[in-house]
Amino acid sequence: MDAPRNTLQPDRRLDTPTLMEVAVVEFPGSLRAAAPVLSELAQRCNRSVAAGRRSGARMLVTRWTMSSRGMQRVAGAELFGDALPAIVVIPGSESSWAVSVPDERLLAWLRECHEECSLMAGCDEGGLLLAAAGVLAGRSVSVPDPSRCPALRTMVPSWLPSERTLVDDGDLLTAAGQEAWKYLSLRLLARVYGQSVMNTVIQQLQLMVPRSELDDLERFSPNFAHGDRCVLKAQRWLHGIAARGVGLDDICAQAGLEPRTLQRRFLKATGMRPIEYCQRLRIAKAQLLLQSGGVVDQVAWAVGYSDQSAFRRLFLRIVGVTPARYRRQVAAQHRERAASGPSGRLVEPIRSAA
Repeated sequence: MDAPRNTLQPDRRLDTPTLMEVAVVEFPGSLRAAAPVLSELAQRCNRSVAAGRRSGARMLVTRWTMSSRGMQRVAGAELFGDALPAIVVIPGSESSWAVSVPDERLLAWLRECHEECSLMAGCDEGGLLLAAAGVLAGRSVSVPDPSRCPALRTMVPSWLPSERTLVDDGDLLTAAGQEAWKYLSLRLLARVYGQSVMNTVIQQLQLMVPRSELDDLERFSPNFAHGDRCVLKAQRWLHGIAARGVGLDDICAQAGLEPRTLQRRFLKATGMRPIEYCQRLRIAKAQLLLQSGGVVDQVAWAVGYSDQSAFRRLFLRIVGVTPARYRRQVAAQHRERAASGPSGRLVEPIRSAA
């Protein structure tokens, strides 16, 4: 089988900083500020990481658009050649534009990127374009009502809607609603650079982020930017099934590695051992289900824990509160948000320096 055309190349040295391509897809009426804002944030992070002499990935934001030959970079081919982007981001549309019927070539390209392990991120109408490409089936996502887009109104929902502004489901990030682009951008920073760098950017820009959104920004953030193709394949599979009912042998089979090799490479790539990673992933999924109003016992079963007490102990150890208390906190946040209304959210917009 041929190696995937992804910018995270498996043959590079894993301790060498990687230049990660983050592709912002531009379509008729797409948010004009999307690429400049994300590029500014990436430059801030790159300077911060360089000043601290930290190793790890560096983001380079590129723009992709449809041409007569299909989806192409506006610039940057000399750096990445024909490799697919490590991260594909589809922004929403300008308020004055209605999303038109998506080009099938765009949808096919999105499916190809998804199949080749690119991390996919959609904001507002961009999330609906991911849905039209068929990559959101069965996943918990935050997307607007398809009725907002006449061109996509006939699309049959195949996803699990969330009330959260931002939903990070591993290889799929979606955001919808007020300030969705800001939160999606910040979450991408956390995914590539880590939460400490993201928090530094929030402080530098003096952003005021509500507690509920900050919880989502700081949730379990798996590393997909390590470049180990075998581990990446296993991660993608684990996120697709929410790590439910899997053991080490199953992960080895997906990665194509022997147990000892998998343990070593998985730890180096993600900072966690495979079983710990699965536990964190399942608890993160449980948090999403509890946020959606799920009953604790049912949620425990849904994420693969038949032993309710074991689920509660693990949830308390990872999250810091019991599942029942977490559910009450989320319900209280919903009530506060409903009472305050849109005007009660004190959040400064991110402005591009361009």
